[in-house]
Amino acid sequence: MDVFEAMKGRQSIRKFRKDAVPRDHILRMVEAASWAPTAGNSQNFRFVVVQDKETLARMKGIVDEIVKRVTGKEGPKDKATNHNLFAFAPVVVCVIGSPYESLTDKALREKDPERHKVRRFQVNPGLQGVSAGVAQFLLAAYALGYGTCWMTGPLIAKSELESALSVRHPEELLAIVALGKPDAAPPKPPRKPAEEITTFR
Repeated sequence: MDVFEAMKGRQSIRKFRKDAVPRDHILRMVEAASWAPTAGNSQNFRFVVVQDKETLARMKGIVDEIVKRVTGKEGPKDKATNHNLFAFAPVVVCVIGSPYESLTDKALREKDPERHKVRRFQVNPGLQGVSAGVAQFLLAAYALGYGTCWMTGPLIAKSELESALSVRHPEELLAIVALGKPDAAPPKPPRKPAEEITTFR
């Protein structure tokens, strides 16, 4: 599949069939992610692939409980929400990232704390690399005939999910990707024209 075709065709899928996703297909997606650009070639991410139904149910229960605690409302048990729809997919890919600190970061931390704060929390080269990896994972999944939904909603229960997945500091859970064969694809929202989002100087 042409890369431009994949970029234009990919969209967030929120309803999945129950078909299993072969391990070799998942590994091809991970391989695609591994070729993404990362700061200093740090390759500072890995994936925890969850297919076990009991583990998925536990993760959903954790998220639902925190959402209830925060909002004071209990959602429908058998209906997907923006926080728990991952549990309705046959595969859940948990994106685990490691911190990245370059020589520039170290110099700023020691000599200019204010600039270091901006670089860490706004520029964040490490997180940019993880995001690039996720994007390439999604494109590979689409090229192989699968749908995905890149989620941060479940991270309302970030620390609890990290504990359930045995993710230990300094690593952290940064995103969850729901993965499977699409059951229904919603209308694709329009994109801004290239001319509208480009300035030449």
